[in-house]
Formats: sequence, structure tokens, C-alpha cells
Amino acid sequence: MWFKNRKNNKYIPQDWVLHPSHIANTLRIARDEHEKFEVQFHSNGEKRRSTSCLLTDVSKDVLTIECSGLTNLQSSWVGKDVDCYFQVHKVSTGSTFFMFTTQILGVRGYANGTAILTLQTPVKLEQRQKRASLRISPPQQYIMGLAAWIAPDGISTKGTLDIRQWGRPVLTYLPEKSSQIILDNISAGGTKVRIPRAEMRKCDLDFKIGDKLFLLIDLWDPDTGQRVRYWLLCRVQNPFIDFVTHDAELGLQFLFTAQPDKKNTAELRWIEEPIGTGLDSIGNWVMRRHLELYREKGI
Repeated sequence: MWFKNRKNNKYIPQDWVLHPSHIANTLRIARDEHEKFEVQFHSNGEKRRSTSCLLTDVSKDVLTIECSGLTNLQSSWVGKDVDCYFQVHKVSTGSTFFMFTTQILGVRGYANGTAILTLQTPVKLEQRQKRASLRISPPQQYIMGLAAWIAPDGISTKGTLDIRQWGRPVLTYLPEKSSQIILDNISAGGTKVRIPRAEMRKCDLDFKIGDKLFLLIDLWDPDTGQRVRYWLLCRVQNPFIDFVTHDAELGLQFLFTAQPDKKNTAELRWIEEPIGTGLDSIGNWVMRRHLELYREKGI
């Protein structure tokens, strides 16, 4: 009987909150502290529309949130799913991040532009941040290549792009061959790269906030046994010179992505919609690698 019960028990992750009273209490704390809720609408593409809201009411079956950034309210939203991210501050433990997925039950708007969304009270909370914020330093065997070009001023992100006209990349990384640029970490919304001091001098490089880089990133996906390639236009967010090594560290935000043109694979075609909060495909890859590292090393 013990073996049968153990076999039939469902695995519940340790960071899930399932008890209704615990869920309600956590939500009420966030409401009372006026914590910001980021509501992300589900979509079929890479980009998910998100908006910031405030939780105003918590009941057994329904949550009410106010959103000031929503326009063009649509009755078709009713019945659709959204992801909600928030955090709770505690003096003893610091911030704890939560997310839940739930369904929209009702939509209405006020004359001042505020939208009121009625959501179904979630049956579980997960202790994790949104994927755009989760970043990892991937194992080297998963980084198959990296190349960077200095993007020209006024670069257009419409139509096609012939990367061959840009010449050779300024910096490259190839395992056991070239280490002019190193990928330190990556998330759905951006990456941090490191450029050795010698390469900065050799290539006469100097970066400032707002500069644009065009990156080719090749990652290995052990789940499919295939290489995954990304063409990304990035903005330099945080240029920094390490005080010890004098290497340059660049925090980069993903702005736009491109894909090989179906008619002419030698050219790239821009995905004209901005990346926004992040690329879901990279976010999923990062999440899976994070779970792998956690299981293997407990980090």
C-alpha cells in the first residue's frame, strides 16, 4: 500500500504555493504594499504584450486589477489567459518573486483611461521571476559561436539585410579557435558579453550607452540535438571596464531580430515588431538550462 500510494502521488515542485489561504494571504500582502503587477498577455508569436497594473481587490474566486496603460479594450479578451508577475518584500528574507497564470473573466474601462480587469483567482503561485529577467552563465559546451558587427548609424529594421555587405565581423568567438568576445550570461531580454583588453586595443573599440551592435549567437539545444541561431540587433545598456583585468563588459538589450529570407537564404529579413520584454524561445532555453544546473549542482 505504501508503494502504491507513493507511485500514485503527483510530484509537486517545492517552490509552488497551492494552499488557498496561503495564496490569498500572499496576494493581499502585495495589494496592501501596492506592489506592481506585470500582466503579460498570451500570444502565438515571440512577443507578448505586457502592461503594469495594481491589484485592488482579492476574493475567494476573483481578483480585480487596475491598468492605466491599456488602450483599445476588447470584449474578446474575456476567456483568454494572462501571466502575472509580482514580488513581496519582507524585512527578514528580502524580496520573493511570484508568478501565476489565470483567465480573464471581465473587462471594463473608465473615462480617465483606467482599465479594470477581473481575473480568476489562481489555484497556484510559482516562486520565480519573469523569464526576461532570468539569466544564466551557460556552460561553454552550449555556446557554439558568437560574432559581432558595429551596426551603422540609422540602421533600418525593415525589409531585408545583406550581412555580406558589412564585411567580416569585428569580434568573433569560436570554441578553441577565437575568443575575441565571450558570452558571460544571457536572458530572454539581453546578454552580457566580455571583450578582452587586448582585443579592445587591437580593434580600437570604444563603446558608450546607446551604441548598436548586431550579434550572431549560436547556441546548442540538447533537447533537440540541434544548433539554434539568432540574429539580433542590440543596444549597449551598461558599458563597464573591469578594474582588475581592464576587460570591457557590455550589457546588451535585444531590440530586433532577423531571420534568413525564405526566397534568398543569403539575406536576412527583419522581424519588424520590436522584441519588447524578450524572446520567448531564448527565455525557454535559459529556463531549461537553469533547471539543469539546479538539478546537477544545486545552484
